Amino acid sequence: MPVMVPTITFVSDGTDGSAALFRDPTPIQFGSTSRIGTSVAAFPPTGFALIFTAWGLRAGAAPPGTTTLTVLAFGSTFVRGFCYSVVGYAHAYADLYVKVEEFEPIPKPEHPGRLIDTPDPQIEHVEIAPPTTEMIGTFRLTRTIRGPKVIVIDQETTVLGVQEVSMDADPEVPGLFTPVTPGNFYRVWIESAQQVEAELNGDAVSNISFDFGPVFFAFN
Repeated sequence: MPVMVPTITFVSDGTDGSAALFRDPTPIQFGSTSRIGTSVAAFPPTGFALIFTAWGLRAGAAPPGTTTLTVLAFGSTFVRGFCYSVVGYAHAYADLYVKVEEFEPIPKPEHPGRLIDTPDPQIEHVEIAPPTTEMIGTFRLTRTIRGPKVIVIDQETTVLGVQEVSMDADPEVPGLFTPVTPGNFYRVWIESAQQVEAELNGDAVSNISFDFGPVFFAFN
């Protein structure tokens, strides 16, 4: 069964108000181990952040006769989550999941170029062309599938409260099992979403790293 070290990175780091990143969210690799996740916090009076980090790989086209794609990412997490409020609100969250994008080939027009039928002399010739966003011989995204979420932080306090979580080398295996169409192309992402929110007198911290080895995938 094939395994592959991811080669594509993705980062989306949005913060608002009194929120800040404490670690570069850019995914990194050391040897055949890939890492996603970052450290982000929200503070009084109002802070919010939503961060996505991911490593991706091209699984290729589904072979003839196949009907499903299975993806598994074996790894472990480093987790530090914290939130507290004193007459306020705080929420800290982090998850892991597998995402698959499906692309279908853009077919060539049946009669490329000018119309084959001879037009009336009073009618201008018309070109047949694909939409401007599509190129012949390329692929277009048809759907995105997300696997079950592995929630590693989900803490919330309102008015008065404190919550904390701390884990080292905790084993996790985010995965996905999805139908496929032979001939369509598939791209796989191992992704993390982290969110922190604080209002009035509250703090929230989401700090994770997910280290995983070569990703297992198989068309069946």
